[in-house]
Amino acid sequence: MRRILVICILILAIGSGGAASILTYRILKNRRVADLTRGTTPAPTFPLVVAAVKLPYGSVLQPEHLNTVEWASTVRPEGSFTDPQAVLGRAIIENVVPGEPILESRLAPKDSGGGLASVIPKGKRAVSVRVNEIIGVAGFVLPRTRVDVLVSVNPGGEKGRSAAKMILQNVEVLAAGQKIEQDAEGKPETVNVITLLVNPEEAEKLTLAGNEGEIQLALRNSLDLDSVITSGANLSTLVQGGRREAARRADRPAPRPPAAPTVEVIRGNKRTTETF
Repeated sequence: MRRILVICILILAIGSGGAASILTYRILKNRRVADLTRGTTPAPTFPLVVAAVKLPYGSVLQPEHLNTVEWASTVRPEGSFTDPQAVLGRAIIENVVPGEPILESRLAPKDSGGGLASVIPKGKRAVSVRVNEIIGVAGFVLPRTRVDVLVSVNPGGEKGRSAAKMILQNVEVLAAGQKIEQDAEGKPETVNVITLLVNPEEAEKLTLAGNEGEIQLALRNSLDLDSVITSGANLSTLVQGGRREAARRADRPAPRPPAAPTVEVIRGNKRTTETF
C-alpha cells in the first residue's frame, strides 16, 4: 500500500514538473515572437531635401542639385525642407557635400540672387585688391582662409621715411582668382585678385592703403582669433637699430683667450709646473 502511495506521489510530481516546463516554454516563445515582431517594425520616415552633388558657396540651387530621400529618424533637422520647390533659386552660403540636408541656415535670403553677393553678410563689404604671387603668399591664400593686411608706404619718395604697418587683422578671404588687365604698353596681362570680407571702415583703410602704398598679405591660422598690437616699422628705425647694435658690439671688450692648461709635476721634494 505504501509503495503504491509513493508511486502516485512520484507520478504527480513528474506531471506537475512537465506542465510547468511546457508553460515556461510557451511564455518564452511568445515573448521572443513579440520581440522579433517589434524589431521588424519599420521606423517612421519623412521626406527630406538633400544635396545631390557637391555645392560650393554661392551656388544657386537648381533641380539637378537636389534629391528627396526618406529620412528615417524620430527627429527632424531644424530648418530642413520636405519639398525641393521651396529652395529652388536660392543660393548656398556654405559649402555642402552630397547627401547633406539643405538647411535654412545655409541659404541666402530669398530673391538675393547668387554668386559672391549672396554670401556677403549684412553690414559687411567685399573689397578686391590686386596682388602678385608673392603678396598672395605664393598661392596659399584661398577662399575661406584668413589673412592680416599690411601696407608699406614711402611718403614723398624719401627712403628714410618708408614705413610698414599692419592695418587689418583676421580678415576672411571671399575669393581668389585672376583677371586680365592692360600693362603700360597696352598689352594684356594676367593679375591676381584677392577679395576680402570687411566692414565699411576697414574698406576705407584698405582702399587708401592700395592707392597710397603697397599691400602685403600675411596668412594666419584660421583657429587663431587673437589680435595683436604692433607699433609698425620704419626704415630709419631699422637702420639705426642695426647701427646701434653694431656700435654696442664694437664697444664690448674683446674676450680673453682661454688660459693654457697646466700640470703640476712632483719629483721627490721638488714641484714644477708645466704648461701645454
